[in-house]
Amino acid sequence: MHEISGGGANADLEHNTGIAGILALGHGYANGLRAEFEMGYRRNSVDSSGNTSTGGAATARSAMINGYYDISTGTKFFPYVGAGIGAGMLNVNANPTGNTSLNGRDTGLALQGIVGLGYQFDTNWSGSLEYRYFTVRGADMNATNGTSVDVDYAAQTVMVGLRYTFGEPKKPMVKPAAAPAPKPVAVKKPEPKPTPPPPPPVARNYIIFFDWDSAAITPEARAILQTAAKNATSGGISRIEATGHADSSGTQRYNLKLSEKRALAVQAEMTKLGIGSNQLGLAWKGELQPLVPTGDGVREPQNRRVEIVFP
Repeated sequence: MHEISGGGANADLEHNTGIAGILALGHGYANGLRAEFEMGYRRNSVDSSGNTSTGGAATARSAMINGYYDISTGTKFFPYVGAGIGAGMLNVNANPTGNTSLNGRDTGLALQGIVGLGYQFDTNWSGSLEYRYFTVRGADMNATNGTSVDVDYAAQTVMVGLRYTFGEPKKPMVKPAAAPAPKPVAVKKPEPKPTPPPPPPVARNYIIFFDWDSAAITPEARAILQTAAKNATSGGISRIEATGHADSSGTQRYNLKLSEKRALAVQAEMTKLGIGSNQLGLAWKGELQPLVPTGDGVREPQNRRVEIVFP
C-alpha cells in the first residue's frame, strides 16, 4: 500500500500482487546470530479498479543491513527471526485522486521485520520460506499540481530463498600422542645392590563422555579427570591437549559450539585439580570426527566426548 499525503489531503494507493527479489551477503556465527547486507527490488502495479485511481506502478529499491537469530531445534529445520534498517528509493507513477498525477522518485528511511523457517540440506546449502514486512518512510515527491507530497510505502512479502555457506568449520590441529619411553635395561655389576623396577609409564590418553545436549561433567567423568590430573602432576607432564566432540543430532553449527562448551568445561575442572590454564590446550571439532560413524541426526553416546592427550 502507498500512503500519500500533501496539500492538506491524504490518499491511499492499493497495489496488485507484484514481484520481489533479494540478493544478500553476510556472516554467520556459532551462537546462532547472522548479519548481512542486502540489495532488494520490489514492483507492483496500482489497482485501477477503484473510483479514484487510474492505475500506474510503484517500484522500491533498497539497501539494508539485517540481523538474524537462528533457533536450533536439534533437526535440519531451524526457525529464525530478523530485522533490518537501511535506505529505500521509491519510484511512483500513479493518479491517486483522479485529477492529480504523481510521477517522481525519492529516497527515505527503510525498515523491515522478518520471520522464517529454514532447512539445512547439507554443510553448505540451506533453503528458507519467510514473511517480510517492509516499509519506506518520508520520501518527498511533487504532484502535477505543484503540491509537495509525503510518500510512505509498505509491502508484505512471502519469499522462498536459497543460501550457500562458504567453507566448512575449521578443523583444530591435535598433536598425535607420543609413544611411551622404553623401559631402561638394568646392567648387572659385581655385587650390585638390588635395583627397584622403574615406575610404569603413566597413561597418556583419556576419554570422558557427556549426556545428550549437555556440557555438564558427570561423576564418572570427574573421576577420570582426577586420575588424569594426578598422572600429569606425578609424571611431570607440561602440556595437555583436550578436544571436544559432539554427535550428529543437531546442526553442524550448533554441534561445533556444543563441543567447544565441553572442552571449556574440562578446562575449568582441570584448573580446580591444579592444572594451570597455560598447560592445557583446547580444540573442538563438533560432529566432524565421530568415534562411532553414524548418519546425520543420530544420538550416539560415544560421540559425545572430550579426548585428553598427553603429547
